[in-house]
Amino acid sequence: MNEDFSAGDAIDEFTGMRTFFDSVRKSNMDLDNRTIHEVVRDNISPNLQLFTPRIVEQLVKNLEKELGTCPAEEGGKYVEKPMKVLQEMVASAMANVFVGPEIAKSRKVIDTFITATVDFGKMLGNGQRRASFWRTFIKRANYRVLNPLQVHVRTLVDAASPVILERRRQETEANEKGLQYERPDDVLQRLLDNFDKYGFIDLEDVCGHLLILVLASVHTTTDTSTNLLYYMAAFPEYLDKLYEEQQQVLDTIQKEREEQRQALRAKNEEIGEELDPTHDRDLSAAAIKKMVHMDSFVREVFRFRTERLTLVHRARKTVTLSSGIVIQKGGNVIINMRSAHQSPEQGEDVTAFRPWRFVGKPKAATKAGADFLPFGMGRHACPGRFLAIQELKTIGVLMVSRYSKIEMKDPSKTSKALRTRIGEPTPTGLTFISRS
Repeated sequence: MNEDFSAGDAIDEFTGMRTFFDSVRKSNMDLDNRTIHEVVRDNISPNLQLFTPRIVEQLVKNLEKELGTCPAEEGGKYVEKPMKVLQEMVASAMANVFVGPEIAKSRKVIDTFITATVDFGKMLGNGQRRASFWRTFIKRANYRVLNPLQVHVRTLVDAASPVILERRRQETEANEKGLQYERPDDVLQRLLDNFDKYGFIDLEDVCGHLLILVLASVHTTTDTSTNLLYYMAAFPEYLDKLYEEQQQVLDTIQKEREEQRQALRAKNEEIGEELDPTHDRDLSAAAIKKMVHMDSFVREVFRFRTERLTLVHRARKTVTLSSGIVIQKGGNVIINMRSAHQSPEQGEDVTAFRPWRFVGKPKAATKAGADFLPFGMGRHACPGRFLAIQELKTIGVLMVSRYSKIEMKDPSKTSKALRTRIGEPTPTGLTFISRS
């Protein structure tokens, strides 16, 4: 919360992240620029209700393609690297939201989303090793000349250019006919419409900023959703409750929609597309929000999994804390996340995994605070957490609806799997067994 400390400075010291990002953007390169924060705040978080159906559609499509049915009589389906499956699912869903369905059809674009995410993970992983001046210097020099992100930006520009030209042609044609042009609902279009507001220079610059959004969202969401599956495998006794809640919520929504249709029929009024019965049991943003046990499960996974020492911040000047401790300029402060996440505020048995810990409490998985720090807190809290949690819960709901069991291939590695660090491979594969 103290502006004299900077997480960005600390991460850059260990990884050279700013140079990594600056090689693909031409504007907004000053140290404390908040353009990415503003883009997410203005264009993504307020539109989750709009984006959710498209996210669900892409997740379902790729889940069917990657896993499909896993009959119990055949022993289910074993997946050695579940993260690969989730990478495909998350990348496809995010591509649809970020660049729109036309561009997201390109296999090159999906591959670049996945590969760029892997490159980003390697960059962060380098920071886990002890940093030295020369190691950081060499990394930054390499990022300026050989940064793999530059290839990914070129891929996005090549894929986006013809689509943007066609959109402009359609808009011009609509204007000439005196018609209202229906603007595409994706982040790319919103950035182009607000080109001057965000200070962009050209399309490459826009795609560079989009790629940074991709890295931040696909990498962390893929990692955490993978971990979510391992928790479902480690605690199978909770899956039935999650499934029951899902069915109850959808039953209630279906009943409410039917009552609305009956009321319209009684008045001899037309029933619009918004009340089409075929969509009664859709996984809408409103439906997912009502699944409070899934929300609590996701928050508890974050709380239980969190590494002990993380969220490094660097002092920009000498600071005296309220305790009297003096942190010299350039000193790094590391937060003990475990002490916060196992404080008495969390309830009873803080060292145990209790997925319903937050049910009935004002502690949604998106609520950042001193007792829940995965997304930071205050002015610098991650603005993309609303999208991330929405997608995590959606993945959880889809898994529970389709698979009655998720089992670890090697149960002896359960403890290690539940505490795998971000970017590290999980030590055992998973077997999926279908409900039907």
